[in-house]
Formats: sequence, structure tokens, C-alpha cells
Amino acid sequence: MSKTKWKDTPLLHKVVTIISIIASLSVMVLAVLQIFEIWEQAINVYMPLMGVVMLCQGYVQWSNSRKVAYFSIGTAVFIFICAMIVFLF
Repeated sequence: MSKTKWKDTPLLHKVVTIISIIASLSVMVLAVLQIFEIWEQAINVYMPLMGVVMLCQGYVQWSNSRKVAYFSIGTAVFIFICAMIVFLF
């Protein structure tokens, strides 16, 4: 297995990776805000962001491991369903 250098990766792969990193950091910040009760409704934002992170992971893993990609996509669907339930109720 050869390791691809950052400069050799396709632009879309770079964009998805950066979006995933930003979304992951946002999830952590928003979760801390929720835990310390600074923003009571932060869960309505960070739960869908977790789904976005899983979709990004699915895209990144698609060529390396389809099983991991399918699991990430399935997890993202589950997270989006949970987010809708939390948001509606």
C-alpha cells in the first residue's frame, strides 16, 4: 500500500478532508458548549455535523475500504435520523 502525498491527492479529496476536520472541530466545541450548558440547543447543530463528518469519512474511505465506507454512510444515515427525532421532539 503506497501512501499518497497531500500534493498528489485530488482537489475534491482535499476539500472533503478539510470540511471533515472543520466539522469535527465544530462538533467538539459545540458539545462542550452543550455539556457546560452555555448553549442549550447546541445538540441541534452538532448532531447533523456528526453526520456530515461520517459522510466525509465515507467518501475518503471509498477507494481504500468499501466496507468502512458503507459503515460510515450507514452511520451517517442513523445520525441524521436521530438528529431529526431530537430536533422534532
